[in-house]
Amino acid sequence: MSKTTGSGSSPAKKGVNDLSVGLARREARQRAVSIIYEAKIKEITPKSVAEEQGRSSLDDLTAYLVDGVDAEAQSIDAIIDRLSSNWQFDRLPLVEVCILEIAIFELLDGRNNKAVVINEAVELTKLIADPKSVKFINGILANIAKQYLEPNPIQNID
Repeated sequence: MSKTTGSGSSPAKKGVNDLSVGLARREARQRAVSIIYEAKIKEITPKSVAEEQGRSSLDDLTAYLVDGVDAEAQSIDAIIDRLSSNWQFDRLPLVEVCILEIAIFELLDGRNNKAVVINEAVELTKLIADPKSVKFINGILANIAKQYLEPNPIQNID
């Protein structure tokens, strides 16, 4: 007989469900990268690519990420440019740019824990981009988390 949680489900089942949710979220992020990448190649909006692919077939997270990056593209790109001091933004590999745009949107939006967002971006980089870019992606996102998301105690002094 297995132990159950207060809700009546077994801990093992909960872990499996959590894993599948995590994988589904990673797949949604990967699909968003693909859509944004294709939009950049075709020089059209991500929304146009999503519509070409059948927007109704997009899961909620993918649609949210694509719409958010599309709406905030100029702000996101300005942040990347400002924080990639040793790299020229236009020389970054396109896949890495797409990963950064999605992660920056998620960080600024604040719906997800920043450590989770950064970790997901790093894992996506390992999976679909140049593994040598992992440190760069992690560094840029950590900088954004520090400069844009953490409260600045000096600003709070009256």
